Amino acid sequence: MKKNLLLFTFAALALAGCKKYKNKEVYANVPVYMDYSAFRGSFSFEKDAAIQGAGNIYVYNDYIFLSEEDKGIHIINNTNPTAPVVEGFMNIPGNTQMAVKDHYLYANSFIDLLVIDISVINDPKLVNRITDVFAYATPATNDEYPVADVHTDRGVVIGWKIEKTKEVSGFGSKFFVSDCAECEQTQMTTKSMSSVPTTLSGSMSKFAIYDNYLYTVDDDNILSFDISTPTSPSKKTGRPTYRTCETLFEKDGYLYMGTTTGMVIYNAKNAPTDPTEISDIEHVESCDPVVVSGDYAFITLRSGNDCGSVNDELQIVDISNKYFPWVRKKYDMSNPYGLGVDNNLLFICDGEDGLKVYDNSDPVKCGQNLLYTHSNVTAKDIILNNGIAILIAEHGIYQYNYTNPENLQHISSLEF
Repeated sequence: MKKNLLLFTFAALALAGCKKYKNKEVYANVPVYMDYSAFRGSFSFEKDAAIQGAGNIYVYNDYIFLSEEDKGIHIINNTNPTAPVVEGFMNIPGNTQMAVKDHYLYANSFIDLLVIDISVINDPKLVNRITDVFAYATPATNDEYPVADVHTDRGVVIGWKIEKTKEVSGFGSKFFVSDCAECEQTQMTTKSMSSVPTTLSGSMSKFAIYDNYLYTVDDDNILSFDISTPTSPSKKTGRPTYRTCETLFEKDGYLYMGTTTGMVIYNAKNAPTDPTEISDIEHVESCDPVVVSGDYAFITLRSGNDCGSVNDELQIVDISNKYFPWVRKKYDMSNPYGLGVDNNLLFICDGEDGLKVYDNSDPVKCGQNLLYTHSNVTAKDIILNNGIAILIAEHGIYQYNYTNPENLQHISSLEF
């Protein structure tokens, strides 16, 4: 995941007492740059591009948009869910997030926000680029090696190569200094954000649209953009959250932010240009996507190196009073990622334990009412769309008919 380079600076200052790599040549993640002019002229559309991996997912009408992290967005024609067809690939260096309003797709590209006209789905057009609105960030690194210095004046970092260098003085995912015990124990990770709806985002999304506003989370800030003129987004505010933001879910004008230390609720109805925090609940440090249905928010907490937690659980949060949310129930999970809710059904992507479906007719008791487990996939995120579940897994996109939730019918696979 991506992290603002400013945090790297703070980490370096915190380690000022440690000896650095000064004048030592070591193998490290050395940045590969794309200069700014090439970067800002890099958008293109390719008809034939194989899917190499899956990031965030978004559904717009009969189309699936699949982000391949830091590379771009695949467009998949899902008019017939039993036989999805890849239409092409939008080359967008640094892309991880997207959202759609009308026929305009908004996508991040490292430090820039792009506006793409998708009215002709197999011929998308870049119509605007709003520059320098996101914090400078870098792709994920190989954490077996330290990270060489990053020079922002050289362009954006589009990748890394492992080679010897003397330019290692603080920025990094790990500090491997043989004569500095504290440095060896320090680790940082880089972060790359009930009628049939026309747009649906996965639970891992960091973009959300409400009315004429696009909201994004950028590491530890929530940003708002006025998109009343769709081709000319105007950045309105950037409010610090004082937390590490992970996901953003909009429901009825409220923004539910998943952070590494809890869920935060923002009111966007009363002040859409500058949503205000109205409440939060805290938990141990963990990865935690959020979805909302009715008077309840559903949060999965996941352990692991990127999350810092030892907890793997589902939390059921009563949000009937959004100013005073409270955890009603917790259920143990294996290693949960994304989740989705559709009326009386709750779907949880429980990592290597697969996809689990629960009876959600009584949300507080849902964890006791497992209806179905599909254990042959490593499940990551899911979108539920009028009886069709679109599942992102480790090696593909799998679709299921869930009209009989006790026996999901697998209808198609798009493997990569």
